[in-house]
Amino acid sequence: MKTDELIELLVQDTPVRLNLDHALMHAATAATLIAAILFFAVIGLRADFGTAIETGRFLFKFVITGSLSLTGGMVMFRIGRPGVPVRLTALGLTVPALLMSAAAIFELLVMPSETWVTRMIGRNSSLCLTIIPFLSVGPLACFLYALRSAAPTRPAVAGAVAGLVAAGIAATFYAANCDDDSPLFVMLWYPIAISIVAGTGALLGHRLLRW
Repeated sequence: MKTDELIELLVQDTPVRLNLDHALMHAATAATLIAAILFFAVIGLRADFGTAIETGRFLFKFVITGSLSLTGGMVMFRIGRPGVPVRLTALGLTVPALLMSAAAIFELLVMPSETWVTRMIGRNSSLCLTIIPFLSVGPLACFLYALRSAAPTRPAVAGAVAGLVAAGIAATFYAANCDDDSPLFVMLWYPIAISIVAGTGALLGHRLLRW
């Protein structure tokens, strides 16, 4: 291939990348707004929010969910581009898992063993498994719509990543309502709810994001 032909191909390819970035940025903004509107209109903050915000366990839930949204978003911005390496960026998805595991281990060390099961089961497991997927519907739709302007080589994986990001946003809002602050509860029920959304995203991505 001649140099001028290569330059022409790069120039032609640049608007596609920029359009994808813009589409995903707009999708992220819309996703957050939709989740926020639904949360405050239908669910709302927990009754003792003002007191809970002063505790480390409560705040750490947002560290975990926020890191999932951030690292998942970094992968999503790359996965729609054929030939762009994703593996190194995808390693960032281990960060929320490591944070959650470290918090759970700390909880096991400082709390009496007879309380472990109670803390893990919690009081709001059914709400967690309902609200997170509910708040994820709008964000997932936004991300899948944006990714349709991309060209992911593995549509199901791209859809699953979109589901992770959508669920991360939803879980961040849900954490402000959930009064189960134990890392043991978060380690058990949040990943189950997030997996439901990621699995749904994979199924939809396989159908909607194919070339």
